[in-house]
This record gives sequence, structure tokens and C-alpha cells, in this order.
Amino acid sequence: MKPRLWFVLAGACALLALIIGLVVVLSSGTGPRGYVGNHYQRAAQLDLRGDDDNRAYTSPLPPSTVSRDITAKWKPVSQFADGSGIYLRYSDDAVVIQPRDLGSVIHVMDVDHAHRRYYSRVGSSWGWGSAHGEDFRGRGPGAGK
Repeated sequence: MKPRLWFVLAGACALLALIIGLVVVLSSGTGPRGYVGNHYQRAAQLDLRGDDDNRAYTSPLPPSTVSRDITAKWKPVSQFADGSGIYLRYSDDAVVIQPRDLGSVIHVMDVDHAHRRYYSRVGSSWGWGSAHGEDFRGRGPGAGK
């Protein structure tokens, strides 16, 4: 009966190790949101109001250097840059890198919210012809017709 007990204990330990491994992997984050969160200094006081999904980070490096770092790890779907900052669009998230003091502030947010917020800057360069969602007509009978 003792050998069976060892198999049960070994199985329980293996299951526990698997659970711990999954928690570590899933909590570290993937994609540009996870990468920025793991490599830049969190600055909650700079979060944009009205967007619960927005997270602000800072870097002592200029926006162009920060952008090169992020895009080297995570290639954006599209990007736009002007004097106000660098705007990176990914499938679900957007990363907006703007100059701040001698470094940068990095905002990571939902791509739809970012497009609405920065439409005057990014315009159709992100691949949408109008502020995303404005021309959608499928809201139900009689809506927008």
C-alpha cells in the first residue's frame, strides 16, 4: 500500500507545480500590454481619466527609443508619429508614447478607446476612415437609418 501512497503524493506535487507554473506565466502578461508593464515604471497618477483600461508608465528615455524597444519585441499592426508622440496600434491594445520632461510617458489602453481619443492625431492612418464605430449601422431596427 505504501508505493501507491507515493504515487498519489507525486501526482499531487506535479499538479501543484503545474498550477504554480500556469499562475506565473499568466500573471506575467503577454503582448505589448504585458511587455510595457514588465519593463517600464508604473505611474498610476498619470492614468487618463474616464478610461478604466488605461495604464500609464514612465521612462527616462525619449519616445523614439521607447518605441524602438517596444516594436522590436511586439510588431504593431500600424503606427503613426508626429510632434505630439508615437502611436502604436495592436489588435486589441494601443500604446501611446509621448514626451514628458526629459523622458516619456507611455499609455497602454484599449485600441478602440485610443482611436476615439486620438482620432484628431492618427486620423485614418490606423486603417479606419472615421472615428472607429461612428459609421456602424447595425444597432438594431430603425437605429441610425
